[in-house]
Amino acid sequence: VIKDIKKDDPHYYYMFKCLALLYEYNGDYINSLLLYIKLNNDRAFDLIGRYNLFHELKGDDKVYRLLQKNETKAIELFVHNTDKIPVSLVVEELKKRPKPPDEPPEPPRVTERKRRYLYRYLDELFLSDPDAGDDYHGDLVALYAEYDVTPDKTKLMRFLRESTKYPIDRAYEICEARRLYEAQVYLLTKMGQSVKALSLLIDKLGDITAAIEFCKEEDDKELWDNLLRKATESRKPSYITGLLQNIGTHINPKDLIAWIPEGHRIEGLRDSLVKILHDYKLQVNLNEGYKRVFVNDTVALGKSMRAQARRGTRIDEGSTCQLCTNPLIQDHEAFLSDVTVFFC
Repeated sequence: VIKDIKKDDPHYYYMFKCLALLYEYNGDYINSLLLYIKLNNDRAFDLIGRYNLFHELKGDDKVYRLLQKNETKAIELFVHNTDKIPVSLVVEELKKRPKPPDEPPEPPRVTERKRRYLYRYLDELFLSDPDAGDDYHGDLVALYAEYDVTPDKTKLMRFLRESTKYPIDRAYEICEARRLYEAQVYLLTKMGQSVKALSLLIDKLGDITAAIEFCKEEDDKELWDNLLRKATESRKPSYITGLLQNIGTHINPKDLIAWIPEGHRIEGLRDSLVKILHDYKLQVNLNEGYKRVFVNDTVALGKSMRAQARRGTRIDEGSTCQLCTNPLIQDHEAFLSDVTVFFC
């Protein structure tokens, strides 16, 4: 009788809830679960955990229905039970799949909602266990690029740095298509294309400070030359001022000054030059100090080694020469006790 009730009947929900309860009281937990899921009832979560019904979640959009009912609780259930609810099951249930010709296509809003659920699920799964869903890290790059709303794409950048399972070429293509320049810089550096990464920092981001820090980390003369060339060709006073104030002792100040075009007006040039020359002089003084310490340590260690070599060494009748391996004591009867030798 209950199954014949139409969905638009005002008693539909309550009658089917009663049926689900009857199934549960009768020990038919599977049919009870299916009805609770169909009714979007929270009781479904309790039945799954209590009676180990994880295997019943495959097909009929059950994963999607649970997420619709309570996204937080459903994701927690899926993430903490990957041994019972395989990652592949959840991902395939939420991915867009072609419909049979006789079925209507999935509404775009449903497809979009499923994609957001997939992002939330894979994100939480990565935070819980970075290796659990590594087969889908390539998909996760695209999802982070699309849905990560944190400042400067913090989640995406953390994922790119911590995971090693995503295809780097595909990740770069995704970030390039969405003009995510910071992510592109990181990926280019990882691919060994530091010059291109530096160009993005200067040409697209316009961040001379980040470009300087990048060159400091890479510590490559070619990169420094590229940075100096781009900064001076741009003819932006702020770029040259930034170089003068932050370049420190990583390159010779004369090389930097030589790159500045004649007649180019630079705000705060005097103070910047004083700072860079002071920093360079400080570095020279430090290097001289290191050299003195090194020389003193070398002399002290040399003296200690020489003293060790000069001291006497006690030998017995079984000792041999370290060079020729012949016995040191040739006539056994000539010596009644051990012998001490020097410079041997």
